[in-house]
Amino acid sequence: MFISFLKWRVLLTGNRLSGDRWFGKFLIAGETEFNVKKIICLTLVLILLGATLLTSCKTETGDESSAEVSESTNFKDGKYFASIPENLNYNGRTFTFLTCGVNAAHESEIVYNDYSDGGEEKMSDRVNTAIKERNRLVEELLNIEIKEVYIFDARRKNSIFADTVRNNITAGTDNYQVIVPCIYDGATLAAGGYLYDLNNKIPYLDMTQPWWDQTFNEELTINNKLYFTVGDIGIINKAATSALMFNKNLIAQYELEDPYALVRDYKWTMDKAFAMAKTFSIDENQDGKITYADSMGWSGQLDDMWGLFYSAGERIGSMGSDGYPQLTMYNSRSVNVLDKMLELVQDKNHYISANDYFNEAQWPTTLTIRPFIEGRCIFFSASVSSTDSLKDMTDDFGIVPKPMFDENQQKYHSLINPWVSTCFAVPTSVNAKDLEFVGIVLEAIGAESKNVLHPAYYDVTLKYQRIRDDESDEMLDMIFASRGCDIGIIYAWGGLDVELQNLASKIPGTFTSTYYSKADIAQSALDDTVNFYKSME
Repeated sequence: MFISFLKWRVLLTGNRLSGDRWFGKFLIAGETEFNVKKIICLTLVLILLGATLLTSCKTETGDESSAEVSESTNFKDGKYFASIPENLNYNGRTFTFLTCGVNAAHESEIVYNDYSDGGEEKMSDRVNTAIKERNRLVEELLNIEIKEVYIFDARRKNSIFADTVRNNITAGTDNYQVIVPCIYDGATLAAGGYLYDLNNKIPYLDMTQPWWDQTFNEELTINNKLYFTVGDIGIINKAATSALMFNKNLIAQYELEDPYALVRDYKWTMDKAFAMAKTFSIDENQDGKITYADSMGWSGQLDDMWGLFYSAGERIGSMGSDGYPQLTMYNSRSVNVLDKMLELVQDKNHYISANDYFNEAQWPTTLTIRPFIEGRCIFFSASVSSTDSLKDMTDDFGIVPKPMFDENQQKYHSLINPWVSTCFAVPTSVNAKDLEFVGIVLEAIGAESKNVLHPAYYDVTLKYQRIRDDESDEMLDMIFASRGCDIGIIYAWGGLDVELQNLASKIPGTFTSTYYSKADIAQSALDDTVNFYKSME
């Protein structure tokens, strides 16, 4: 594939703005300043991606360590490969994904988007092209055709999509090989017996391979059984990773500590972050309250209750020593964590929540991101995907993980949003004789996603087009190395996930009574889940 000078010029003079810490800058075509190190790295990435299109020899330049690459038995000659039989030919057989989303106009992470349905083009062209190339490589390798069936499900959780899967299984219909529900539905369907165990039931499927997310797998494996996963096949699960954006200009103006340095030194704590947020508040329209029309320290949403609880190292549920989940939401440390979180989310002078504005917009984060874009907010708390909306932001911004509880923690944790994120599972509607076919295709798609789609999204689109400085590159690596999901949120035993969010509006000190009002119900629901999985042994 020939990359024209014009395309190179666009790549090198695109969305990237100069950062206040950059050095060795130069001008390309008299338009935009760039960091020399970045240009060299980007050039190498593009050369390697170009080689991928020409020779199918791919390279991995993402967030994984060099140790992972060198130790992997499935990495050779600059590319990952699946451990599957050679010279397979499925004679044009169709491999179908059943997917879902909250928008009628669909933007796929599975197949190439031509936007013929009239949907707004939001996906990076490089990512969209990588999806097409990934599929072409797998289709040619196995002589198959990859297709997608999409279901519009605005409720997202245990609604149209889950009903479709259940109904197809009940009817004995075998129209698709892989389902792509939101993570909530992954748990709902798994606990109903509608999904195969990915660890033990699918031939050739190897969940230890680097194209599957190992932290997620570890947290969701129940007695060595894993029923749904996330990985490089998709980009939605990556974009749904919790993060915290900060306005570098306001940090400098108010002479606040450098968040990057605090993160590196493992001093990025709730006390530090919340104190910074509380230094800035202006009632711009003089109406006596702080809203998205004003200036504030932190703009977020109720999901902050999940993200901060998780980033503090606390979990509603965790895996016990017997390999089965247990409730871990309430303990002496988590009480202190909740009290500290409330110091932020109940401070109406410095904190705003998107959940307060559902009467004004279907997606109220489109309102609460405005003060950050317009330089009126120090911190914007959302997911990695929000960087897509910051292209026109004048002030420089950075990105860091959500803070730890205190310095004793010495580890960052970043939550994957279970409502937003998709996951991958194999429904029991698939005939047992076809499971080998499913395992082989999934491994092939996983490996080629690691080679082609992951670097297109993570290295090029996210790191080189969405963020603005070297430090944010470093922070993204830390965020993605620490991301996972709380099994207690996903399975929602006793509605404790909702209660955790509801605590944002309750009087401080009521955590104990709130928890114990739901504890018996939650434990009973958890016992039902555990007993079901034990019955499957």
